[in-house]
Formats: sequence, structure tokens, C-alpha cells
Amino acid sequence: MSDISLDISEIYRSMGYPDPEAPPEDMKAIVEGLLERFGPICHPRFHYIESTVEGLSPKGIIMKGLSGAEKYLLFIATAGMEFQEEINKISEEGDIVKVYAADLIGSEIAEATVRECVKAMEADYPGVGVSNSYSPGYCGWVLSDQREIFARFGGDTCGVSLNDSCLMYPIKSVSGIVSVGEKVEKREYGCAICGRKDCYKNRLKNIKK
Repeated sequence: MSDISLDISEIYRSMGYPDPEAPPEDMKAIVEGLLERFGPICHPRFHYIESTVEGLSPKGIIMKGLSGAEKYLLFIATAGMEFQEEINKISEEGDIVKVYAADLIGSEIAEATVRECVKAMEADYPGVGVSNSYSPGYCGWVLSDQREIFARFGGDTCGVSLNDSCLMYPIKSVSGIVSVGEKVEKREYGCAICGRKDCYKNRLKNIKK
């Protein structure tokens, strides 16, 4: 956990508090207590490989974000099984507010792990552009492509598995794609122009700061 940088304000924003100072003190205490609980036992990890987009179906906004690619990198990142086991214990404790907060913390741990993965890519591919990361299930990219992504890792998936519905376990895991190349630019995420009403990112961006 000490190797990743969490955006605590994103956790609170996901709760509906655009100002990180706005949450009531009891909610802050819950979040801080959970972070202390997860710190010693949580071991986020990631793995990435060079691959192609052949056999995958990212489209539209995603392909624009990947434009200029000389190479494509597929990745899997996860908060880890240790986090999953701990959040299972929290669920058994029956405090729904803690479960809610822990779930959002887990999402941020997974996203922070993706950010570290992209930093590693930037270090391994110096002198060229590295795009933002994009994942199946967003912006029209079908979730079933997870099967193809996982197949290409040959079992080295950081302990993450897929169920029949192409959902990952541990739950707080992310898979996706990044492009690298001299002409690749880190473009603004499509959330800035996408109007999909079924996307939680769009619901969050409508919370006024």
C-alpha cells in the first residue's frame, strides 16, 4: 500500500462530497479507520504485456484515445486477494456504512494501482507517448473481451480470475489497454464529451464543486 498514492478526495467525491472537507466527522473517522485497517494487509499488484488489438473490440472514444499507437500494452491490476478477504470480513460484521466506505476505498486502491502500472510503462518506454488506460465495460467496449485479454496472459493474472459473466475476482480489479508510440498523446478521457446516462462517471461529473 505504501507504493501507491491514493486520492482520498476521489473516495469522498464518489460518496457525493465534491469537497473533501465536506464529509461529516463520523464518516471521515470510518474512512480513516478503514485505511489504517487495510494498510498492513493489502498488497496491490499489476502485470502488463505487449499485445495487439486484433481479436478485441474497443471502439469510438477509446480508439481515439489510443491513436498513434506503435505498440499496445494489456494490463491487469488488482487491490489483491488480501483486500478481498478483509472486505468479506467487514461484510460479515454487518455495518453497512463500513461496507459502503470499504467498497469505495477498494475502487480507489484498484485505480491507484492502475496509475502505478502506467507509471511503470512510462519508465519502460522512455521517449515516447503513453496513453491513458481504457477498460472493457466502458465507452461501448464489450465486457466479454475480458476473456480474450485474460487468455493472453497465460495464467499470470496477479491472482485475478473471471467468472462466467466476465466479472473479475477479486472484485476490486481492473483490466485494460494502453498504447505507446511517438505520436501517442495522453488525451482527456472521453468522460468530458460522453453523454451516456448509464455511466457512473457521468453522474459524478454532474456533482457541482
